[in-house]
Amino acid sequence: MLIRLLPIVLLAALPARAEPPSAPECRVLESTGDRFCKQGPRWVLSNATAPTYAPGDAFPIYDHSMLMDLARYNLPPVDGPWRYYVVEGTIYKVSSTDATVLGVVGRARR
Repeated sequence: MLIRLLPIVLLAALPARAEPPSAPECRVLESTGDRFCKQGPRWVLSNATAPTYAPGDAFPIYDHSMLMDLARYNLPPVDGPWRYYVVEGTIYKVSSTDATVLGVVGRARR
């Protein structure tokens, strides 16, 4: 009688088979190329990267092009000794006198 119950006890002791996690629902914003994935009720930016330069850093102005069409990027006009540059999809406000980064403006539209 004990032998007949043994297989049932062993089956009950085995862990339940886990379902593979489903791929998160993600969307790409066409204007910037940013990828957002749903985590619970919120959409979270999943491909965020830190800016290459920080305020106060020396900026290599001769290696990058200055932005000329500010309306295309919804940027305010330049009203002082600084210019806008874009590097790897990030817009920087750079001093035109000493080529230091004054600020990180944000993501550029593609």
